[in-house]
Amino acid sequence: MTNSKITDVFTDDIQTQIETIAEVVTASKYVVGMTGAGMSVESGIPPFRGAGGLWTKYGTPRMDDYSRFKKDPSGWWKRRINEEIDEHIIELRDALVNAKPHQGHHALAHLEAMGCVHSVITQNIDALDEKAGITNLIEIHGNRTKLRCIDCGNRVALGNFVPLYTPEPCVECKGIVKFDTVMFGEPIPDDVMKNARSEINKADCILAIGTSATVRPASGLIWIAKSNGAKIIEINPVKTKLTPICEVSLRSTAGEALPLLAKSLSK
Repeated sequence: MTNSKITDVFTDDIQTQIETIAEVVTASKYVVGMTGAGMSVESGIPPFRGAGGLWTKYGTPRMDDYSRFKKDPSGWWKRRINEEIDEHIIELRDALVNAKPHQGHHALAHLEAMGCVHSVITQNIDALDEKAGITNLIEIHGNRTKLRCIDCGNRVALGNFVPLYTPEPCVECKGIVKFDTVMFGEPIPDDVMKNARSEINKADCILAIGTSATVRPASGLIWIAKSNGAKIIEINPVKTKLTPICEVSLRSTAGEALPLLAKSLSK
């Protein structure tokens, strides 16, 4: 009986905050979602930092990956194809292969279809937002299921195919081709950053979902939105650097909170 009562109070508290979030979203003209690693964790993809994180487990990788790639692209691809790569990359790759969108992804896609969320900027590379049906999507750290030319930015979708050879030069400009995912030391592609800034500049409300707000430049976009007068709503099981500046800070997972929000906004 005691446990049941505690659960009821906890559920009621979440529902009250959900209703408050729904009111803020309804009153806003342009809502942008910003998703982070916490969104992917619910699909079985390990984070990089913190308890259970890949870097906690295997150690922080070298930060010059991109410069090493540019010096010897063919050698980089050869090492990758022959699995002469860091252990944390192998574990991440296996998790990504098996991951599927969860209820939070689908609810966020539903919110977009309803016109309640106008775009989503994700820091995740897993393509789960796209698989869930989100259409106005900006993948600020790239997409693991695509290749990208580092010269002209042309992208090619791979689907579930994993390259077993060094990709041919770009069909558009003959430039060097790599995975679309952003490496350490690699700047965010200009087209992606431009689109992200455009969305942030239009936003009067940011839904920060499962992000620790510590990885730049992505985290900086939220602070830019705040300085522009946007209201920040946080959905995260733990406190973050964003918590003090949030209109509402809901201690919950995306998989639990977003379906409730979608239901509330559907009334």
